[in-house]
Amino acid sequence: MDRENLEILDEESLFKIQNIISEIIKERNFKKGDIETIVENAFSVAFPKIDGLGLNPWVEGSILICPGARIDKSQTRHICKFVVVEEDWSWESSNMINDVIRRDQSSKNFRQHSITLISPFEGMSLEVVSQKSQNGKHLVNTVESYKFTNGNLEKVMTRSSRSRDH
Repeated sequence: MDRENLEILDEESLFKIQNIISEIIKERNFKKGDIETIVENAFSVAFPKIDGLGLNPWVEGSILICPGARIDKSQTRHICKFVVVEEDWSWESSNMINDVIRRDQSSKNFRQHSITLISPFEGMSLEVVSQKSQNGKHLVNTVESYKFTNGNLEKVMTRSSRSRDH
């Protein structure tokens, strides 16, 4: 369907087509590959240092890979980094394909790493939120904003502005 044919449609029809396209892409992502292998490979790449917060999200094929982490420094302090997809945490996103969490309590301090797979859509916005928590209060270190455009993730802004509870 070309642009000329789409322009004659009303908004309701356009939104319906947009939703159908998103559903088809998500279904293809489920069928396309071995989700467990994609997650395994992402864990091996996303956290180069065992106690690190990990890399920022990236696109692999038509799947968005979102690493997340929480590392306790003491019983009342931790650092964390998670991805927000369209105002929802990645693991709560309606576009989530899979979410795997690995916890490590073998060391003195608790560590948690996660990989969330997202089926992206054109114009999807993401934020990578890095925070520290002291006595239950989250303080933002940085927020990096991205936009999914033409199959790629493009960084649009970095700021330090707000706290989010997880």
